[in-house]
Amino acid sequence: MTARRLLGGLTALLAWTALIVQFGLHLTSGVDITGAPRSVTMSIVDYFGYFTILTNLLVAIVLTGPMLAPGGAWARWADDLRTTWTTAAAILVVGVAYHVLLSATYDPVGLAAVTDLLFHYIVPALYVVYWIAFTDVREARWTRFAPILSVYPTAYFIYLVVRGQVIGTYPYFFVDVRTLGLLGAFRNAMAILAFYLFVAWVIAVVAGRVGSRRHTTTGR
Repeated sequence: MTARRLLGGLTALLAWTALIVQFGLHLTSGVDITGAPRSVTMSIVDYFGYFTILTNLLVAIVLTGPMLAPGGAWARWADDLRTTWTTAAAILVVGVAYHVLLSATYDPVGLAAVTDLLFHYIVPALYVVYWIAFTDVREARWTRFAPILSVYPTAYFIYLVVRGQVIGTYPYFFVDVRTLGLLGAFRNAMAILAFYLFVAWVIAVVAGRVGSRRHTTTGR
C-alpha cells in the first residue's frame, strides 16, 4: 500500500468515525446548544448546520470516492484540483477558526471530546498534510481559482441565513443574524472568506514547493 493510500484511508476512516459517533450523540442528547429540548428531526437539522460537520463530511467523501470507485465519476470529481483545494482550505479553516474563536467556550467530555479532537485537529492536520504532499498544483493559479474556491463558503453562508430565517437558530455566534443583523453577519462572513482565501493561497504555495522537490527528485 502506498503512503498516499495509507494516509488517505486513515484520514477518511477517522473522519467517518467522528461523523457517525457525533451523529449518534446528537440524536441521543435530546437538547440543542442552548439546552432546549429538540425532536429527532430538529437534531438532524441542527447536526447538518455546522460548517465543521459539513467540511469533515466533504473530506470523508473526497477521500472515499477514489478508493471505492476508481476511474468513475465520483473519483474524477474527488480528484479534481478544484474539489481538493476547496476541501483542504476549508478543513484547515475549521481547525484554526475553532481554536481561535470557539475552543475556549466549549469543554466536551467523553466521546464528545474525542470527536471534538478528530473534527478540529486530527482530521484537518492529516488532510492538509495529505493534500500538500500528494497534490500536483502546477496548474493551480490562485487568481483564476479564487472564485471557484469561494463557492463553498459562500454557499454555506447563504444556507445559514436561509436556515436561520426558517428555524430561528444559528450555529455560530459570529454569523448570528438575530444579534448582529444581516450586515454584521455578512461582514464577519466576508472576513472569514478573506482568511479562507489566504489559507488557500498559503497551502498552494507550500504544496508547490513540496511538489517541485518531488518532481525534481523523480525527474518529472
